Amino acid sequence: MKFSDETVIRRAPAALSRAFEHEVAVILPTASAVRVLNEVGARIWALADGRTLAQILDVLVNEYEIERTELRVDAEAFLSELQGRGLLEDPPGP
Repeated sequence: MKFSDETVIRRAPAALSRAFEHEVAVILPTASAVRVLNEVGARIWALADGRTLAQILDVLVNEYEIERTELRVDAEAFLSELQGRGLLEDPPGP
C-alpha cells in the first residue's frame, strides 16, 4: 500500500497490545498472531490513533534524531507490514 501525508493511520479495533519496558506486543486474536515492536515501532503504534502519516512523522522527527526522508521510508515499510498483518484499519477510500 502507498501512504500519502494525508493517509489516516489507525490501529485495527480487534488488535490488542501490551507494553513491556521499551517494547510492545501486539496481538491479533482472529489470526492468532503476535508481533513484538521495538521502541520506535511501539511509538508509531501508539500514534496510530487516527492521526495522518504526516502528523506521526512530525512527532517522530521531533523525538528521534533522524532525517524525515529516511524516517518516512522506514515508517511506510513498517506500516505496510502492519497493514498486511491486519493490524491497521484500511484507510477510508476516496
